[in-house]
Amino acid sequence: MRNKSSTQIFLWPTVIAIVSFTGLLTALLVDDARELISDAAVALPILIAAYYYWIKPDTSAQKS
Repeated sequence: MRNKSSTQIFLWPTVIAIVSFTGLLTALLVDDARELISDAAVALPILIAAYYYWIKPDTSAQKS
């Protein structure tokens, strides 16, 4: 396994956290059409987790 730098490890989790936090803050402060954008931002981590749990194929089984 290849060594990864801290940036490679923490980049996408940090981006997801910032988008989620922005969505939560927007949902609390804004009450108009931008509500749909905040709902999507809050749902992003759930959608990513569902993708990796149910949809993405297991690549470790294919290598052997």
